[in-house]
Amino acid sequence: METATPAEREGGRRAGGLHHANQVEAFAYSERQAALAARVLKCASRTFEAIGAGPATQEVIFWNLYVTRNLGRDEIADKPSEFVEGLKAIYGEAGMVVFEYKMIKEIKLEFGLAAELDKQPKGRGLEDVLRLVAHGAQKP
Repeated sequence: METATPAEREGGRRAGGLHHANQVEAFAYSERQAALAARVLKCASRTFEAIGAGPATQEVIFWNLYVTRNLGRDEIADKPSEFVEGLKAIYGEAGMVVFEYKMIKEIKLEFGLAAELDKQPKGRGLEDVLRLVAHGAQKP
Protein backbone atom coordinates (compact mmCIF):
# COMPACT_ATOMS: atom_id res chain seq x y z
CA MET A 1 0.00 0.00 0.00
CA GLU A 2 1.37 3.39 -0.99
CA THR A 3 1.42 6.27 1.42
CA ALA A 4 1.06 9.99 1.06
CA THR A 5 2.71 12.50 3.34
CA PRO A 6 1.86 16.13 3.98
CA ALA A 7 3.85 18.45 1.72
CA GLU A 8 6.35 20.81 3.30
CA ARG A 9 7.33 24.32 2.35
CA GLU A 10 10.81 25.71 2.59
CA GLY A 11 11.93 25.92 6.20
CA GLY A 12 10.07 22.76 7.19
CA ARG A 13 6.57 24.26 7.58
CA ARG A 14 3.73 22.14 6.30
CA ALA A 15 1.84 23.25 3.21
CA GLY A 16 -1.74 22.41 2.39
CA GLY A 17 -2.51 19.23 0.43
CA LEU A 18 -0.74 15.93 0.17
CA HIS A 19 2.57 15.14 -1.41
CA HIS A 20 3.09 11.72 -2.97
CA ALA A 21 6.69 10.48 -2.79
CA ASN A 22 6.43 8.38 -5.98
CA GLN A 23 5.21 11.38 -7.98
CA VAL A 24 8.16 13.44 -6.84
CA GLU A 25 10.60 10.64 -7.66
CA ALA A 26 8.99 10.13 -11.08
CA PHE A 27 9.24 13.85 -11.81
CA ALA A 28 12.85 13.97 -10.63
CA TYR A 29 13.67 10.95 -12.81
CA SER A 30 12.08 12.51 -15.89
CA GLU A 31 13.96 15.75 -15.21
CA ARG A 32 17.25 13.82 -14.99
CA GLN A 33 16.42 11.97 -18.22
CA ALA A 34 15.62 15.23 -20.04
CA ALA A 35 18.86 16.80 -18.83
CA LEU A 36 20.81 13.72 -19.90
CA ALA A 37 19.17 13.73 -23.34
CA ALA A 38 20.03 17.41 -23.82
CA ARG A 39 23.67 16.89 -22.81
CA VAL A 40 24.08 13.83 -25.06
CA LEU A 41 22.46 15.70 -27.96
CA LYS A 42 24.92 18.55 -27.37
CA CYS A 43 27.80 16.05 -27.59
CA ALA A 44 26.38 14.59 -30.81
CA SER A 45 25.92 18.05 -32.30
CA ARG A 46 29.49 19.07 -31.48
CA THR A 47 30.71 15.79 -32.99
CA PHE A 48 28.76 16.34 -36.19
CA GLU A 49 30.18 19.85 -36.43
CA ALA A 50 33.71 18.51 -35.87
CA ILE A 51 33.39 16.13 -38.81
CA GLY A 52 31.94 18.81 -41.08
CA ALA A 53 28.19 18.25 -40.76
CA GLY A 54 26.52 21.64 -40.35
CA PRO A 55 23.02 22.26 -38.97
CA ALA A 56 21.24 21.44 -42.25
CA THR A 57 23.12 18.16 -42.59
CA GLN A 58 22.37 17.31 -38.96
CA GLU A 59 18.66 17.83 -39.62
CA VAL A 60 18.85 15.38 -42.53
CA ILE A 61 20.76 12.84 -40.40
CA PHE A 62 18.27 13.06 -37.53
CA TRP A 63 15.37 12.83 -39.98
CA ASN A 64 16.97 9.70 -41.46
CA LEU A 65 17.47 8.18 -37.99
CA TYR A 66 13.85 8.92 -37.13
CA VAL A 67 12.49 7.42 -40.36
CA THR A 68 14.77 4.37 -40.54
CA ARG A 69 15.35 3.59 -36.85
CA ASN A 70 12.42 5.31 -35.10
CA LEU A 71 15.01 7.24 -33.12
CA GLY A 72 14.30 10.77 -31.96
CA ARG A 73 17.16 13.11 -31.22
CA ASP A 74 16.33 12.97 -27.50
CA GLU A 75 16.55 9.16 -27.46
CA ILE A 76 20.25 8.72 -28.22
CA ALA A 77 21.13 7.66 -24.66
CA ASP A 78 18.03 5.43 -24.45
CA LYS A 79 18.70 3.63 -27.73
CA PRO A 80 22.47 3.61 -28.29
CA SER A 81 22.41 0.55 -30.57
CA GLU A 82 19.93 2.16 -32.95
CA PHE A 83 21.96 5.37 -32.96
CA VAL A 84 25.24 3.62 -33.78
CA GLU A 85 23.69 1.29 -36.38
CA GLY A 86 21.87 4.19 -38.03
CA LEU A 87 25.06 6.21 -38.28
CA LYS A 88 26.93 3.19 -39.66
CA ALA A 89 24.31 2.99 -42.41
CA ILE A 90 24.89 6.67 -43.20
CA TYR A 91 28.67 7.00 -42.77
CA GLY A 92 29.87 3.43 -43.28
CA GLU A 93 32.38 1.61 -41.09
CA ALA A 94 35.29 3.98 -41.71
CA GLY A 95 33.24 7.13 -41.10
CA MET A 96 31.74 5.60 -37.98
CA VAL A 97 35.21 4.98 -36.51
CA VAL A 98 35.96 8.70 -36.75
CA PHE A 99 32.53 9.71 -35.43
CA GLU A 100 32.73 7.25 -32.54
CA TYR A 101 36.20 8.40 -31.50
CA LYS A 102 35.18 12.06 -31.52
CA MET A 103 31.84 11.52 -29.75
CA ILE A 104 33.44 9.47 -26.96
CA LYS A 105 35.91 12.32 -26.52
CA GLU A 106 33.01 14.82 -26.33
CA ILE A 107 31.15 12.66 -23.79
CA LYS A 108 34.27 12.40 -21.64
CA LEU A 109 34.54 16.19 -21.60
CA GLU A 110 30.83 16.85 -21.05
CA PHE A 111 30.38 14.36 -18.23
CA GLY A 112 33.88 14.53 -16.72
CA LEU A 113 34.54 10.85 -17.35
CA ALA A 114 38.04 10.98 -18.78
CA ALA A 115 39.77 9.45 -15.77
CA GLU A 116 37.12 6.77 -15.21
CA LEU A 117 36.98 5.69 -18.86
CA ASP A 118 40.75 5.70 -19.25
CA LYS A 119 40.98 3.15 -16.41
CA GLN A 120 38.59 0.81 -18.23
CA PRO A 121 39.86 -1.81 -20.68
CA LYS A 122 40.31 -0.51 -24.20
CA GLY A 123 37.71 -1.30 -26.80
CA ARG A 124 34.80 0.46 -25.13
CA GLY A 125 32.61 1.57 -27.99
CA LEU A 126 30.16 4.43 -28.22
CA GLU A 127 27.24 2.16 -27.31
CA ASP A 128 28.96 1.14 -24.07
CA VAL A 129 29.82 4.73 -23.17
CA LEU A 130 26.24 5.88 -23.82
CA ARG A 131 24.89 3.04 -21.67
CA LEU A 132 27.33 3.98 -18.90
CA VAL A 133 26.22 7.62 -18.98
CA ALA A 134 22.53 6.65 -19.05
CA HIS A 135 23.01 4.27 -16.12
CA GLY A 136 24.75 6.99 -14.14
CA ALA A 137 21.85 9.38 -14.76
CA GLN A 138 19.35 6.93 -13.22
CA LYS A 139 20.89 7.36 -9.79
CA PRO A 140 19.51 10.26 -7.75
